[in-house]
Amino acid sequence: MDTLAESLENIENYQEMKGTAKGFLALVTSNDLHYGIFLLVIMFVAVNLIDIMFWPLRKTGKENITLNFIKLCIKAFVVIILGVKILGLIPGMDDFTSQILMSSSLIVVVLGFVFQEGLSNIVHGVIISIFKPFNIGDRVHVTIDGVSITGYIQAIDLRHTIINNVMNASRVVVPNSKMDLCVIDNYYYGKEHFSTNFMDISVTYECDLEKALKVLEEVILAHPMVKKTREEKHITGSLNPMVRELGDSAIYLRAVVTTLTVEDNFQACSDIRRELVARFKQDPVLDFAYPHLHLVQDDYTERVLRSKKGEGVAAD
Repeated sequence: MDTLAESLENIENYQEMKGTAKGFLALVTSNDLHYGIFLLVIMFVAVNLIDIMFWPLRKTGKENITLNFIKLCIKAFVVIILGVKILGLIPGMDDFTSQILMSSSLIVVVLGFVFQEGLSNIVHGVIISIFKPFNIGDRVHVTIDGVSITGYIQAIDLRHTIINNVMNASRVVVPNSKMDLCVIDNYYYGKEHFSTNFMDISVTYECDLEKALKVLEEVILAHPMVKKTREEKHITGSLNPMVRELGDSAIYLRAVVTTLTVEDNFQACSDIRRELVARFKQDPVLDFAYPHLHLVQDDYTERVLRSKKGEGVAAD
C-alpha cells in the first residue's frame, strides 16, 4: 500500500511539474519580447554547456586542436540557428527569415561568393583540425608572406590561428588559409620530440686539446636537464664532442646539447657556458681562443724612436 501511495504521489508530482512547464512555455511564447529573452538565455546556457561538455576531453597539459575546432563549430551553429529564430521575432522580419530558410541553396551561393575568403579560412581550419600539423601550446616557426614568426600556438578559431610571438610577446593573427598552406616547423611534433642544439667553443692551439674535449663532454653530461632527457629518451653512450674546424688562430669544438624542450635547451646552454668558463679558469692547460695583437719592433724603429726623444742616437 505504501508503495502504491508513493507511486501515485510521484505521478501526481510529475503531472503537476508537467502542467507548470506547459504554463511557463505558454506564458513565454505568448509575448515575442519574453520569447526573445528566453531564447537569448537558452543560447547563453547552451554555449556554456558546450564548454562544460568538452572540458573532460581536453588533453593533459595541452588542448586538442581538433576538439577545440569542433567545439567552435557547434557553438557557431547554435548561435546562428537561435539568432535567426530571434531575428524572426522582430516585427516585419518573420517573412524575411522564412524566405532565407526556404531559399537556403541560393543563400549559400550568394554567401559563398561574398564571403569566399572567410569560407576559405573555415575550410582550411577544418583541414588543420583533421590533420593536426600542430596542437595548441606547440612551439612553431612559420614564414607568412615573407615574415618569419616563431612562437606558441595560442588558439585556433573558425577564421584564424593565433600565435604568441616569442620575439616581442605580441599576438600574431594568421588566417587559416595562409596557415594551412605555409611550411610549419613544429618543435613539439610527435610524442617523442626533444630539442637539440650545438654547443660551439674555440680553444687555442697551445691548450691541451684532448682535455678540452673531455671537459666539454663532462660539463654537458652533468647538467640536470641533459641527464633527465637522456634518461627519459633512453639515450646511451658518450657525447663524443668533435673538432669542427682548424682556424687561423683557434681550434673550434662542437658538441650536441639535448633537452626535452627548446626553453630547457636555452637555459641548459647558458648554464653550460658559465660552467665551462669556470672550469677553464681553474686549469692552466685550458684556454679559450680570443683575438691577440702582437707588436714586433725591430732595431731601426727603436733607434728612430730614441732619436725623436733626443737621446742623440744617429740614424743610419
